[in-house]
Amino acid sequence: MDCGCEVDFTGLSLGTSCAGGSFVLFMALLDSFLRKTCDISEICERVKPKVVPDEVYDFVVIGGGSGGATAAGRLAEVDDWKVLLLEAGDDEPVGSQVPAMAYNFLGNPAIDWGYKTDPEESACLGYANHQCDFPRGKVLGGCSVVNGMMYMRGVPKDFDDWEAAGNPGWGYDDVLPYFLRSEDNTEIGTLVDAKYHATGGPMTTNRFPDQPKMAFDILKAAEEANFSVSNDLNGEKLEGFAIAQSNSRNGVRLSSARTFLRPNRNRQNLQVMLNSTATRIVLNKNNKVTGVEFLYQKVKYRVKVRKEVIVSGGAINSPQILLLSGIGPKDELEKVGIKVVHDLPGVGKNFHNHVAFYLYYLLNKEEAISDLDWVAVVNYLLYRKGPLSSTALSQLTARLNTKYADPSGLFPDIQLFFDGFMASCSNTGEARAYENPDDPKQPKLINVSPVVLHPKSRGSITLRSSNPLDAPSIRVNYLKEPEDVATLIEGIRIVQKLANTTILREKYGIELRKDDYGDCEKLHEYDSDAFWECAVRYMTGNENHQSGSCKMGPASDPMAVVDHQLQVYGILGLRVMDSSIMPKVISGNTHAPIVMIAEKGVQHIKDKYLNAY
Repeated sequence: MDCGCEVDFTGLSLGTSCAGGSFVLFMALLDSFLRKTCDISEICERVKPKVVPDEVYDFVVIGGGSGGATAAGRLAEVDDWKVLLLEAGDDEPVGSQVPAMAYNFLGNPAIDWGYKTDPEESACLGYANHQCDFPRGKVLGGCSVVNGMMYMRGVPKDFDDWEAAGNPGWGYDDVLPYFLRSEDNTEIGTLVDAKYHATGGPMTTNRFPDQPKMAFDILKAAEEANFSVSNDLNGEKLEGFAIAQSNSRNGVRLSSARTFLRPNRNRQNLQVMLNSTATRIVLNKNNKVTGVEFLYQKVKYRVKVRKEVIVSGGAINSPQILLLSGIGPKDELEKVGIKVVHDLPGVGKNFHNHVAFYLYYLLNKEEAISDLDWVAVVNYLLYRKGPLSSTALSQLTARLNTKYADPSGLFPDIQLFFDGFMASCSNTGEARAYENPDDPKQPKLINVSPVVLHPKSRGSITLRSSNPLDAPSIRVNYLKEPEDVATLIEGIRIVQKLANTTILREKYGIELRKDDYGDCEKLHEYDSDAFWECAVRYMTGNENHQSGSCKMGPASDPMAVVDHQLQVYGILGLRVMDSSIMPKVISGNTHAPIVMIAEKGVQHIKDKYLNAY
C-alpha cells in the first residue's frame, strides 16, 4: 500500500529483534507489511528532522522521551516561541508500534542506551561483575517506545508526600488536573469514573483490545486468595488486582512522540534534531543559560537560547548533562577535570528505582505454542485486534499492601507484574507451531515479578570522565536497606499464595520452576526466608522506573536540585522535567507521571512568560 508520501524513514526492522537466525525471514516479512499499513507505521506523519540547526531558539529541550516530547510539543503550541528538541537516538521503529512487540528492541544499541550499573555490593550477585542491566530508551519517544504502555499514576499519598516535603503545588489535588490535561479516556462510564479521568487530551487511554483467558483466571484466583480486584487502580480503588488501561490507540502503541510531536510536526516553530547528543549547557558569568552545545554527525554545534533550556534526559542522563556543564558537587566535578560553575551537592544523588524479582512458573496443562502466527497477523493488519494488539499477561498488574505497608492501607508497598502469552516472535508464522520444535512437550512458561514500590536504598549518578560520550557511573545500591529485602520476600509469598489457588492449579497445572540461584539452596533450606533473601540478591531484577537524581525540594534541603517550579537552584533559565525530579518514586509505572510533570512544568513557563493562569 502506498501511504501517499515520499518515505525516507527506514528504522530498525523486526527481522533483527528476535534471537536466532531462523526468525529473520518471517519477522522481516511482518515488518514489511507493517510499514505499508499506514495507520500503524504513520510513515507520512513522522517528524522530519533538521540536519543543520538555526542559530537561536527561545527554548531548547534536551531529550525526546516521555517528558521531553511532551514539553517540546506543548511549548510549540505558543506560535511565537521557537523550540528545538534534541534527541540522541533516531525515530521509533515501525515494529515497536505493535503492542505485542513491546520489548523486542530492548538491548539493541541503536535504540537502547544499554547501561550497566557499577558492581553492586548487595544485589545482582549472579550477574557478570555483579552489574545490573539498565535498559534506557535512546529513541524519539524514549522509554515510551519500549515500555509496556501501562497507564498508572501512583497513588494520592505519593504526591501529598511530595508537597509535605516542601514542594507546594504538588499535592494530589494539584497534580490531578495535569494528568487530566493529557488524557483522552475512551472508557469513562463503562470501566472508569469521570471523577478521575478526562477526554479531549492527546493521550488516548483504554484497555487493549485483547486479553488472554488466563488474565481473567488470575483475577478469579486473586479473589479466591482473598485479594481485591479493581477496574481502575487510578481511581477510587487503588489497591488490588487489575487489567490495566494502556496508552494505545486502536491497538497501536501511543508513545510520547506519537502523542505530542507528530500532531505538531507541521508547526514552523518546532524543530527536532535526531541522533544529536547534548554535551554542555552554556552559561554566562551570571549563571544565566545562553546556549547548548551538542554533537550531530560528529560535528559540534552550539545554539543560542533566548529564554530557557529544559533538561528531560531521564534519571541517568539529566544529572549527567548537568555535571558535564559544571553544575553539581564540587569535589566530583574537580575529580574529572570539569570547571565548577555552580556547586550543587544534590545532582546525581537520591537515585533509586523499583527493585524486582522474577518468579517463573510452568503451566503444565498448556502447551508451549507460539502466540504469533499468520492468523494473528492478518487479524491485526485488518482489524487491529487479536494477540498482536496487546501485551498479553503484561497488561495485568496488582498493587498490594504487605505487613510492612503504611497502616492506612492507602500506600501499597508491592506491585506485581506478569509476563506471558506474548505474540512477539515466530520463525514461520505457522499456526499451532511449537515454541521449541525440539521439545514439543515443553509447557508454557509465564513469570510473575513482585516489585518494591517504596525502596529505602539510595544510589548515585556520577561522571567517569569529562568525555560526554562516556557512560556515567551508575550505582543504585539495590537491597542495601534490610526493609527492601523483607518487603520483596513478602511479595514472593503473595505470588506463592496466588499460585496455590484451586483455579490455577487445576486449570493450568501451575508449578514454580526451581531455578539455580548460585549456592542459595546449599546454604539455606529451600523456600525459607533466608533462601529467598539469597535468591533476590543473586538474581535481582529492576522495573526500570529510575528516579530521584535531580531531586525537587525546598531551598532548605541541601540535596534539592530543583525548586517546586522545576527550576535548577542557582541557575537562571534552566529547568528539569522528568522522573529525576521525583523526591520519591511514585507507587507504580512512571510514564504517565512524567508526562504530568512536563505538563505542569510547561504551565509554569507559560505563567512566567505569558501571564496566562
